[in-house]
Amino acid sequence: MALINVSSPLTADANEGRIVSNPERMGNRRWGQKVFLSGTEQPIEVALNGAFNGLGMIETLALQGRVFICSDADENDRVTGQTSFANTTPTWLLNIPSGTTAIPLYVNLTQAGTVAGGDVSIRIAVDNALRFSSGGTIETVYNPRTSSGLINLCTLYSGATATNAYGIRLFSAVTAADVSPAEGAVQGPYWQAELPYFLEGPGAFLVYTDAGTTGPTWEWSIAWAEVPTSELPRFNE
Repeated sequence: MALINVSSPLTADANEGRIVSNPERMGNRRWGQKVFLSGTEQPIEVALNGAFNGLGMIETLALQGRVFICSDADENDRVTGQTSFANTTPTWLLNIPSGTTAIPLYVNLTQAGTVAGGDVSIRIAVDNALRFSSGGTIETVYNPRTSSGLINLCTLYSGATATNAYGIRLFSAVTAADVSPAEGAVQGPYWQAELPYFLEGPGAFLVYTDAGTTGPTWEWSIAWAEVPTSELPRFNE
């Protein structure tokens, strides 16, 4: 339960409809909110995940400025995958630090530029350990809610070397080497999380792509949400 400010019908109120977090809690001890504004207070329902006004969890995180989008700094830049699979050479690696939980949202890949040397394999995996070892390029991260003041704590690398370990595969696909714009041509997969994967740091989100002889070249975008792990509810208390 939260409280929303409702002004008197006879008096204008600049805080009309405003919801503000406050350390004083009511109702559920972890997720209750209360506002202290002018006018009267009317209760509205707030879900366990903090969503309100009909918004779902991901939409609420986006509204709070906790969704981050990553791609090349220049719109026409590309990333080249590998010529064979090795668990130490992901094409992209999201490093999730301790104290932060990442929620992967999507991976959008399109083959472009040089045609790969054969069928292209794509694998997406997660791990509950830091996998970044060395090298690579730190890719540019964008927060659409710039006014939130929040910055990403996770780091996305392309072409980095990962530690020699294995996590859990979430997704795999094989597609033809093709950069043709012809109708029906499939240049690459679009992966969207089937459910919210709460990856508590330290951890990693990894995307592997490879093709024989010549690695695939990608125009790409990857998005995720971040929340402090300490703010997640616990159900074993």
